[in-house]
Amino acid sequence: MLANLPEAIGGIAMLAITLVLFAGVIWRYFFVDPLTWSDEISRLLFVWLAFIGAAVGVKRGSHSAVVVFEARMPRRWQRPMALFALAVMAVMAGVLVYTGIRETIANIAQAMPVTRISRGWQYVAVPISGGLMLIYLVALTRRAWRGELRPALHAPDGE
Repeated sequence: MLANLPEAIGGIAMLAITLVLFAGVIWRYFFVDPLTWSDEISRLLFVWLAFIGAAVGVKRGSHSAVVVFEARMPRRWQRPMALFALAVMAVMAGVLVYTGIRETIANIAQAMPVTRISRGWQYVAVPISGGLMLIYLVALTRRAWRGELRPALHAPDGE
């Protein structure tokens, strides 16, 4: 269950975005009384959906640029290129963690104007996403190192 927690969070966020925006439209056009908080909440949820979705994409190996570039290399270069691509992704994930923590700290005291929710909740999705990516990249790198070429083509969970 814990292994699929990011997917569950993404699904819940997508459902919540749909419900919040739908409720906002209903209240605005049928009750002529807009839900002032719906935009802020849907934006917050969308940020979480995007960043958790990016981590899930790394977990499942769905970032197509890695596959396309790697598949065009001669066979003897595919493993080193796969490892290089994973290293570049790890550096980027590390940047997300570092800058995400800095931005979260810088914005934690700020509140959204309507809901008064801390903006830190919006920014903390970034380092969490980067951390999840680093965790998922460890497994992908291990598989690539063992010679299982094109780790992006084969999801770790057998999908």
